[in-house]
Amino acid sequence: MRSNAEEPLPPSVSALSSDTAAARARYPLAQPSTYRHSRVRPPLLTRILNGSLPDTPSASFYRIYEFFILGWNIEFRNELEYFCRSHPDWLVSSIPDPKDHSNPVRYAIFAVLAQLMCDAFNRRIDMGIPRDAPAIIQDFEELAARPKVFEELPDWAKLVPAAEEKVFIPNNEGETLREEDETVSEEFRRMNIIAQRPHIHFV
Repeated sequence: MRSNAEEPLPPSVSALSSDTAAARARYPLAQPSTYRHSRVRPPLLTRILNGSLPDTPSASFYRIYEFFILGWNIEFRNELEYFCRSHPDWLVSSIPDPKDHSNPVRYAIFAVLAQLMCDAFNRRIDMGIPRDAPAIIQDFEELAARPKVFEELPDWAKLVPAAEEKVFIPNNEGETLREEDETVSEEFRRMNIIAQRPHIHFV
């Protein structure tokens, strides 16, 4: 399989916002297996042997970005949980650098989303729920006794600059928030992006 660093970049903010219905149609709610895979097609023999297309951290990360821009709260949180619980070996710090220098706004959004992923996952870890915890927890004491291994921000995300001009991203109702709105995300505000604070927590 190719490196997930080669995953094609997702559509721009403007492309997603201009036709949200078409963008959502690519992700049927009842069939996540149809889209939870790499967009890089491996050789035919690999597909035959594996029986399905493999998924990658970058592919999932880009889906998180798309769901955020689309204001699709359910899918956004579902994908966060999928990344966290279904692939505990996918460290946030190891998400490859998108190197999205030609689209600084999208690059800034990537950096903030990586931070929010750390916040969401680390909240669970701090509660004594490691990423590889079973879906049904029967022994909380055993989990609590494990060393807590917290997620860290990727190095590239620490270096992404804020957008040069202020960017407004509509919320899930298509409304553009005012800068002083109390629901504006401070993490995005620091990157000169005005967007509603997304729902990142799940238990």
